[in-house]
Amino acid sequence: MRDCVVVLKLADHLPDFTDVDYIGADKGALFLAKKKQRMVFSIGDFDSVTENERGWIELYSDEVIALNPVKNNSDSEAAVDEAIARGYRMIYIVGATGGRLDHEIVNIRLCWKYPDRVVLFDDKNYTRALGEGAHRVNRNGYQYFSMFAENECEISLNGFRYELDHRVLTEKDLYGLSNEIIGETGEIYVHRGSILTVQTND
Repeated sequence: MRDCVVVLKLADHLPDFTDVDYIGADKGALFLAKKKQRMVFSIGDFDSVTENERGWIELYSDEVIALNPVKNNSDSEAAVDEAIARGYRMIYIVGATGGRLDHEIVNIRLCWKYPDRVVLFDDKNYTRALGEGAHRVNRNGYQYFSMFAENECEISLNGFRYELDHRVLTEKDLYGLSNEIIGETGEIYVHRGSILTVQTND
């Protein structure tokens, strides 16, 4: 299975990914087209692009999936759902943060919807949800490590400044903010449920 990068909006630059497929969602498809980056598909209602810009998107897309503007999901959710249906292993989302707060909340919830498969990626943050099992987390240059529960979960942390042993967390627990990985890697055990993790720098 291959990995893919879903681009959601115009950006100053595209992070350096290797050996991935690109997917453009609405304005993100325009950004990729202007970079002359080939897309396996572009998707969205495209209500925020001009007819000329739509032509650029079509030129650089192997397939264009046009959505009805009256729909029950966001362009980002539609893009991720389609990527999951096509069997992509990891889905890195660029442009998921820093814009409308309601869309940002939806994008964070996509991590919970697909734990271990969806990552929100920008110049300061690396966000994903981890499902049940053992996980080795690389520091990758990030100073802080935070975690949040959506529903009740039970976790253990090893190799962190503040370690936990079979601690039960709920959505009301906010003390998972600003932990740190001591070395280059830390270990997280999700005994039940799932946990949202955010690696970040100021």
